[in-house]
Amino acid sequence: MKENINELANILAVSILADGEFDQEENQLLDALENDTELPGLASSIKQVISMAHVFSDDEMTDLLYSSASKFSAEDKPKVFEAAISAILADGVITESEIGNVLTLAEALDVPVEKAIARLLFQVQEMEGELLVDVEAELEDYIIVGGRTRYTSWASFEKMLGEKSYPTHLIEALRTVNDWADETFGAHVLINYTPNFMTLACTNPVSRAKTFCFVRMKNDFIRFEYAGNVDDIKYSNEFLSSIKSGITEYFNLLSSVKI
Repeated sequence: MKENINELANILAVSILADGEFDQEENQLLDALENDTELPGLASSIKQVISMAHVFSDDEMTDLLYSSASKFSAEDKPKVFEAAISAILADGVITESEIGNVLTLAEALDVPVEKAIARLLFQVQEMEGELLVDVEAELEDYIIVGGRTRYTSWASFEKMLGEKSYPTHLIEALRTVNDWADETFGAHVLINYTPNFMTLACTNPVSRAKTFCFVRMKNDFIRFEYAGNVDDIKYSNEFLSSIKSGITEYFNLLSSVKI
């Protein structure tokens, strides 16, 4: 790979920068890589690319990765991929962006995705639990149940609504409903959050039916559906006692615990 030292430096630099940082552990890795590959000047070449990275856009960095990868032989590409994974894992942390970078590297280097994942898992296993998988913030916001996205808390649900630019007054109305349900029913209600609606379900139903209210999100209002009734509101102050009473009555009909 001596003739492709510049291309190797490009690929390893892009790999190291996948998490947006270049720290001491990764700096120490460069000397080890240079010794292992017996390519004098590799470490300094990588550092030079890293020092220039700020002038490249994300698209330009991706183009650099693909153009560099194309210069390697089929025999050398798996070796380059393995070196790149070592660079990514050098700081003892792997992030969501770095996992994405592994898959991009695999595509650029013509490594089948199943082999790429196997190689990544092998190197993770070699670290014997010393690797921190830093993706919790992305995973904790939602789960997939039966193919449907469900947000795990009001905070994550509200975050999603904000990111989708859902009207502020409707978010406030939904928050009012959420807080009322939590305060009124306490441990006897399960509030589910999905991208398009909230559901209120009793935790101790008398039969299989347990959802006592759907709160659907429309573009300019939210809609309550309960016991055959439909009520629409636009603002928090429109969440009237008559609606609350109707929802509570239906809860009492479905739940073994009465409010």
